[in-house]
Amino acid sequence: MNEIIISEIALQKFRQRVKPCPDPGDGVHQWFYHAACCAVDAGLPDEEAIEEIEALMTRDPIGSEIEDALAAARGARRPSVKWPKVNAEQVEAITADGPRVVDVWKASPVEMPITNANRAQLITKLLFPGDPLLCVGQSTDDFDTKGRSELADTLHDRALIVASPMIAPKGRTRKEKRWSAHTLENTGPRRFVVIEFDRATLEAQAALIHHLSQIAPSLALVVFSGSKSLHSWFYCATQAEETQLRFMRYAVSLGADRATWTRSQFVRMPDGTRRDGKTSAALEECGILGVPAGKQVALYLNPEVVQ
Repeated sequence: MNEIIISEIALQKFRQRVKPCPDPGDGVHQWFYHAACCAVDAGLPDEEAIEEIEALMTRDPIGSEIEDALAAARGARRPSVKWPKVNAEQVEAITADGPRVVDVWKASPVEMPITNANRAQLITKLLFPGDPLLCVGQSTDDFDTKGRSELADTLHDRALIVASPMIAPKGRTRKEKRWSAHTLENTGPRRFVVIEFDRATLEAQAALIHHLSQIAPSLALVVFSGSKSLHSWFYCATQAEETQLRFMRYAVSLGADRATWTRSQFVRMPDGTRRDGKTSAALEECGILGVPAGKQVALYLNPEVVQ
């Protein structure tokens, strides 16, 4: 069988498997990875795959979105990220007289009263529209990946969530190559950059989050971990990975935990429930009273930044 026939068969396989590209704002960035996987499975070389994917797109690519998706689909590993050292002087300047936790809470575009009501379902619906696969868990060894609608009634009982939709119910772990519902392989393109400053006080964390929100006006969510930290979710699905990484590196220079850069990293479920059922007095010390025991209360929500 000559190369022309082989190439034509690969093209036919790709065109049969690939789904239509959604409208701009409805998940084009996530679709890139789906299309890239279809191209790789069909046996298309990158040059042809890029041409075919571009022909199906409903908007222009941002940066190297297609190339990044193809690299991920082929399992290519990028060089290790070099993280900056913490700039203590800048952190001190930002936190000296910055907004506090109460200010962030009151600034929420959607009012977020302290309540025992189940808001996890609504929040995840706003942040992950449609019915994508989500990986959620009560702990790092007790988790599952299912459609959002199937998980809806149980989300408030979960402690953890991956802040990006999953592309398959299971994937293979890197080291053992065993199948699992929580792997980097079955995690889709990054939807949110989640920042956690767990070594600073809550008041200092609030000032740092506010500072970052002035640089990247895409702050969608702030969640109290129930212990000693705030998780801030910045929507990034329409940005090139280089832009995402530049933002994350800057956050790390202010003391952010670099672990949340890993796409498959678990973060706190908004309005979820801690496994230990406990809640620290940290929020009360900041003037926010009445947080139910064990609740990872969502303090800030802005669904308008999510596309």
